[in-house]
Amino acid sequence: MLRYKEFIIPTISLFFKSKNDVDVFIEDSNDEEFYKVLLHRLTDGKRIKKILSCKCKTELIKACEADQMDRNRKRIYLADGDLDLIIDTNRKDLKYLHILDMYCIENNLVDEEGILEVLHSNIVLDKHIIKKQLKLSNYLKSISNPLIELFLHYSITHLHKMGTKTVSNSIHTFCKQNKSLTVLDIEKVEQKIKELRDEIILNIGEDKYNNTIYELRQKWPSNSKTLLTIVSAKDYTLPLLTFRFKKLKGKESFNLKWESLRISLAKNINLESLEKLKTKIISA
Repeated sequence: MLRYKEFIIPTISLFFKSKNDVDVFIEDSNDEEFYKVLLHRLTDGKRIKKILSCKCKTELIKACEADQMDRNRKRIYLADGDLDLIIDTNRKDLKYLHILDMYCIENNLVDEEGILEVLHSNIVLDKHIIKKQLKLSNYLKSISNPLIELFLHYSITHLHKMGTKTVSNSIHTFCKQNKSLTVLDIEKVEQKIKELRDEIILNIGEDKYNNTIYELRQKWPSNSKTLLTIVSAKDYTLPLLTFRFKKLKGKESFNLKWESLRISLAKNINLESLEKLKTKIISA
């Protein structure tokens, strides 16, 4: 994965005229193959052979700011929604910038069709049995409320620049062992929410907290759709699902490493949730 200083980003495309129909700049490092697989499917084979990393979202925004002049090069700067998505503080004033309408690109990977296909190939078990045992829809409903509440509180600390540790809290922090399986411990999540609530009230007052959390709950109701939109699939939802995959018993046990899982899902998911990104790239 190539990384560049933001002030030279506008000239980078000169090196890749023969490789890219559209230059795609992303936040993440070492994610070139994943994005190439996903974007190749999404754009019906449009030439995007070199993905350009800006290291992080802050640097990507800076690079986009430095690349606002018209020039003969199609490009898109692709950024995650992050906590800013929840509180609507993402940038909207930059040409060529596309902010995902989900927390991160991995949120699009939580797709039953794609998951069943990957599991079928990996554990060699009848797909209908996998679906019945996985109970994906019911499982997502069961974890929706605590994780949504957690992320709503994360977003308030982010809004008020409190410096509170948020998504960097590992999902393992909120898990426990149950019959040799790792599962979400709802009580641990609720305890963290309480800690965040107390910290927020200490910083902004109870009235302001109550008004803010009420507005966010109205905007982001507690259901699976909200879970798959504002809770980080990369850090929370997908890791939880990989723990759940371990309960499935076929000719093989689930053993895909994280990067292999992401690429396998990128090859198999329904791409409907990425329609806006597809339109943006094709029309760039």
